[in-house]
Amino acid sequence: MSYYTDGITVVEDRAFDGGRFLRVGTTHTDKTIQCYVSAALAAWAKPQGGTVRFALPESLDTDVVLLLAVDDADARTDYWADAFGDPDEHGNRILLQIPQLSLAYMPGDVWKVYTGGAGDGQADMLESVQPLFPGGRATGGYGIGYGDAYGFDASGARGYGYNFGRGEYGFDCDMLIWRSEPLAPGAYPVKVVAADRYGNESQAWETTITLQSYARPASGLAVSSYDKATNTLELSFTESEDVN
Repeated sequence: MSYYTDGITVVEDRAFDGGRFLRVGTTHTDKTIQCYVSAALAAWAKPQGGTVRFALPESLDTDVVLLLAVDDADARTDYWADAFGDPDEHGNRILLQIPQLSLAYMPGDVWKVYTGGAGDGQADMLESVQPLFPGGRATGGYGIGYGDAYGFDASGARGYGYNFGRGEYGFDCDMLIWRSEPLAPGAYPVKVVAADRYGNESQAWETTITLQSYARPASGLAVSSYDKATNTLELSFTESEDVN
């Protein structure tokens, strides 16, 4: 009876009429992946080739989606209270996206994401390496689906007229996604590069992302002493790390 929160990455997250589609990559190929939506166990599935797909009901912008790897026998077991139920010490995540543009990238190219710690001067921790076109899928250039998908439109696009101007004619293509683990407030350096199969890398895109949220609460509230004669109660606690 065990669960794992590491080794699970959302690689696609898009809305469709009446619902939401998630494609998840995982290193836990011998486990079942559970999907929780705002404290409710919404779905579970066994990975196929290191990938899991979830078609979920339409969710609110405020819904929190969390993923867990569990033993197959425990697929229906709700681990929310054990794995996620305690108040988060850190509430914010960094979200990065890149469109799969077949004019800009080739099969075999990968997307690399680097970050640094809060206040660091550079992003030197490799967080994610994702193929831009896994198995060569979703590439081929203008004309490969002309008359069916208008060449560049991804298979799940909602149609010419809905996405025109947002994709490779804007952004009517699939997006690769990377989300960080929950992070404390602070300024985090981020670096993104595209690399080909020979190790050649594009010019890096670099920025600093500042996460701001409510301060984490104080902890360890305890009664230090009580003086019956003066009716004085003394309390102790550990101050929030986010309050100076």
